[in-house]
Amino acid sequence: MQRILLAVLLLLTFAGCNKQPAPPFPPAYRILVLGNSITYSPANPSIGWHGSWGMAASVADSDFVHVFTKRLKEINPANEVLSKNIAEFEVNFDTYNFDANLKTLRDAKPALIVLRIGENVTRNTEAALFEQKYQELLNYFKTDNPSVKILAVGSVWPDRDMPTNVMKKYSEFVPLVFMQNDLSNYAFGKFTDPGVASHPSDKGMATIAYVIFKSVQQTLYGK
Repeated sequence: MQRILLAVLLLLTFAGCNKQPAPPFPPAYRILVLGNSITYSPANPSIGWHGSWGMAASVADSDFVHVFTKRLKEINPANEVLSKNIAEFEVNFDTYNFDANLKTLRDAKPALIVLRIGENVTRNTEAALFEQKYQELLNYFKTDNPSVKILAVGSVWPDRDMPTNVMKKYSEFVPLVFMQNDLSNYAFGKFTDPGVASHPSDKGMATIAYVIFKSVQQTLYGK
């Protein structure tokens, strides 16, 4: 009996010695997503929107921020994603108060900022002013954080050439116009309000998340 126990102990010891340690996680990063109602929209029952997440996603976990966050945390659970709706900047870029709206997020010093905007920029005759304010937005986040990386992601709606051209000019840019070729990327038929229904469906949200994830993965991890 003692010999059997000794043999078992030796086998366990041998197995433990040959067990390879788990590989370490790659570096963790803080990423900030600045968007509009596609990123986050509080409930608005008057238009048939009852969620408090990216508009038109069926549940919170299906909006692009949540899907993107989940994929990033598969790389490293310590990866962190912050997000904020800055539709007010899109509409009122000339009067938008950076400190009042963004100081806490700027002071968090994200490693990378995803600018997922464009749908609400419709003041096309003021392209020069939008370009000036867009530069100010980028420079605001570069204060005390000059190495922050910027990824701009274009509109899912058509006829947004003005903001697209500006965003392309100052950072890496990822277009989403290809989504318009497949109406199932939108929530048409799922909501009676046309404004809500023109937002991305769960499928569209997953597409946005995938496009952003692949770009961020390449930028931060080189793969």
